[in-house]
Amino acid sequence: MAREEQRELLVAAALRVAAEQGPAELTVRRIAEAAGMSTMAVYSGFGGRAGVLEALFRRAFAMLDQALRAVPAQASATGYLLDLACEYRSFALASPSRYAFMFDRVVPDFTPSAELRAEVLDLMSGPFLAAVGGDLLKAYALWGTMHGLIGLESAGVLDAPPPSWGVTPDEGAAERMYRAGVQAVLTGLGI
Repeated sequence: MAREEQRELLVAAALRVAAEQGPAELTVRRIAEAAGMSTMAVYSGFGGRAGVLEALFRRAFAMLDQALRAVPAQASATGYLLDLACEYRSFALASPSRYAFMFDRVVPDFTPSAELRAEVLDLMSGPFLAAVGGDLLKAYALWGTMHGLIGLESAGVLDAPPPSWGVTPDEGAAERMYRAGVQAVLTGLGI
């Protein structure tokens, strides 16, 4: 098997381990077992656990970038940004463990370097930044709101909003609150 094919299988296996067993289970042994390989394959392909986790980190953000870039552009910046925000939420909710791996420090002894974090955040923010005319502050405010609302939803806070919020606590409450929060930020930013 070619080296790149082996590396690809290991990263795909790491994605499965993160999704099925949780990010804390991303050990050399579990990744190798999921790929049907020996632990030596992880060391020879990536230099060890940190190398495969960095590759997984990049891959997860590349998947998010791909999902965001698949959102059709619209004439309305507001409509397009809302669609991007909803796709971002769908991506996060489709695999909470992958999302946690990307943004939380859930894997013991793994902290992506500042350079790697900058690289992947630049990749992820590209569509948002372009849609707000390159205004970094607007893109950051929007992303911070999206990320915060997803965090609240993941923690179950939006499953049963207090009656004083005026939101009917049904199956669609979290999505309605997310959309309303994003729309409020877009309005507040003058978009």
